[in-house]
Amino acid sequence: MLAAVLGIVAIIAGVQWKKGEDQRAADAVAKAKADLQQQIDELKTQKQVIVADTNPNMRNVWYATQPVDAGVKLSPAFFEKKLTPNDILPDAIPEQTDIVGFYAIRKIEKGDPLTPRNIGKSLPYMSQRISPGMRALALSVFNAESNNTSGFVVDGDSVDLLYTLSPNGIALQTQLVMQNLSVLYVPGPQIKTDKTDGIMPIGPPGDAISVTFEVTPEQAQALVMMSQQKDGKFSMILRARKDKSEIKIKPFVAADYYGNFQKVQRTTDKSVVRVQELAAKIEAEEKTQGSQGNTNETTTPTPPSP
Repeated sequence: MLAAVLGIVAIIAGVQWKKGEDQRAADAVAKAKADLQQQIDELKTQKQVIVADTNPNMRNVWYATQPVDAGVKLSPAFFEKKLTPNDILPDAIPEQTDIVGFYAIRKIEKGDPLTPRNIGKSLPYMSQRISPGMRALALSVFNAESNNTSGFVVDGDSVDLLYTLSPNGIALQTQLVMQNLSVLYVPGPQIKTDKTDGIMPIGPPGDAISVTFEVTPEQAQALVMMSQQKDGKFSMILRARKDKSEIKIKPFVAADYYGNFQKVQRTTDKSVVRVQELAAKIEAEEKTQGSQGNTNETTTPTPPSP
């Protein structure tokens, strides 16, 4: 009797154990299915990655994205990389080369490949620094006893030209004849202090120096004709780089002011007011540009620093 009871108990225990094992197996299968579904859902949310085989016969090189005038300094907006067969354009500049800050040494059209033949780190030839339609003119500028600009005019500055008539060595009249002339070249060794850079023009005090300016053909005609007058001398005065304004002033005639220093004072006082108004205008424009942000790229030729 006892043996029969124990047998029944064993059967019941075996059945219960089997049910437990079946439930654990079912739970494991359900968990595995849930984990697999989660992985599938995560893969669906990820972006599909396309792996392209790299063509060993192609390379990325730089191409112009827009027309670039000779003399313009390159910025990232001016070029992009494109795949190009290795067997064409062998001198095209590859993407590994950082060309930001290079110069266009000749006119570049949109879509042109960039090569050492059309861009470079500097502008070695004067002809590559002249803006389209302009000309380079070397003009003898009076050096005074120490130099009118103290040697602070350098390549890329803007100056005004004064013309003084001195018949028989007596200065009779000085007049402002050209404004905003761009300086292409000043001869002489570079000078440098802790605050300024400049060029000490070659030539003894009192002699003229030949400064090269960028001018229009009409300006060149006038300046050449005036330079032929034996009683006339040019002097240049340095402008602020931010100041592109032009003014109209009367010639300074010695006879009108001789011995009348009060008249000189009155005339110059008027000029001080004009300068103060111009300075306020430029300051206001700078504040406006600063508040709006300035994202413009270089669009005109920028001569390299000396």
